[in-house]
Amino acid sequence: MKEVIVNRKKNIKVCCCVIQFEKKILILRRRHTGLRDGLWEFPGGKQEDETAIECAKREVYEEIEFKIDNIKFLCKVKKEYKDINIELESFITFAEFIFKPVLKVHDAYNWVTLSELKNYDFPEANQEIIDILIYNG
Repeated sequence: MKEVIVNRKKNIKVCCCVIQFEKKILILRRRHTGLRDGLWEFPGGKQEDETAIECAKREVYEEIEFKIDNIKFLCKVKKEYKDINIELESFITFAEFIFKPVLKVHDAYNWVTLSELKNYDFPEANQEIIDILIYNG
């Protein structure tokens, strides 16, 4: 009898938050092991036993020590990668000033304009978020 090995990918729910001050958006460079290491992203992470909004707020604080009060839904993206399937729910918030994030799981950050986003490599799931941001100005 031939043995069949099924390699099922994990399905992961992730939330992120676009933080904007005037015409600048905060992006962070990933410092994670895995296929998306070194790519840029918006702060966020895996959803646990919580709502998507609670996840986005918690992850932003855990990653960069920035507390979010007002947050608005932006979009939901589903993306199938070679290793995982991601459902990414994104939000947006507006900062009152440009701040220096405390980097805990990233190795770099930048405040960039919408037109500068194209100069950075992001995971594919982030592209729809970027397109919405650019389209809406």
